[in-house]
Amino acid sequence: MKNWIMNFIADERGAETTEFGVVTTLTAAGSVTTLTLVKDKIQSKATDLAASLDSATDE
Repeated sequence: MKNWIMNFIADERGAETTEFGVVTTLTAAGSVTTLTLVKDKIQSKATDLAASLDSATDE
């Protein structure tokens, strides 16, 4: 049993895949957090742009 546990701990197969998964998860979480924090500003700018375009076509 001790040998099995030591072999399991020393086995590095799949470690790189796990690291890529962790990095991908952290990147996605950071992106979602950032977009959530700036959502109101983006919506405000889009509304301002739409109003500007609408008033430009009315003239």
